[in-house]
Parts: sequence; structure tokens; C-alpha cells
Amino acid sequence: MANKRILKKEISCTAGSLFSEALFCALYIPGTDREKADKLMARILDMQDDFIRRVGKTDGKENPAIVKSYYKKLKAELQAEVNDIAKEIGELSK
Repeated sequence: MANKRILKKEISCTAGSLFSEALFCALYIPGTDREKADKLMARILDMQDDFIRRVGKTDGKENPAIVKSYYKKLKAELQAEVNDIAKEIGELSK
């Protein structure tokens, strides 16, 4: 992993994009359930806080293999969560 700061910025940028997409759906697409959109936006913010917090807490700092596997797992979980949220955003307007 190159830098924790860069990873945190990428998480923030991704969460910001998801949040603005959900907000756009809630405000401009007719027939969108506002309550679902509000819950989804809260979930996005919670996801952002959780993953940024987890970036700073690495287990086994003295062993590079443990650190590498920790960040690999973190990135995979982030990708899965982003895909799940994107799928829910797509279902908001249906």
C-alpha cells in the first residue's frame, strides 16, 4: 500500500460520489422513495466513517505480510460495500 492518506481520500471521494448520486435520485427522479434514499445516504456516511477509521488501525505493524493482507481484505470489503450501495441506488427509482 502506497499511503494511508491516499486511501482515505479515495474512500471519501467514492462515498461522496455515491452520496450525491443518491441525493440526485431523491430530489430529481419522480417516484423515488425519499425514506429509502435517506436511509441509504445515512448508510453511505456510516460506511465512509467505518472504512476511514479502519485504515488507521492496522494489526501486526511489525510484520509486512500481515499488513498487506489486512489492506487487501479492507479493499475487497470496501469494493463489495460500494457495489451493494450502487445496486441499491439503482433500485431507488424503480
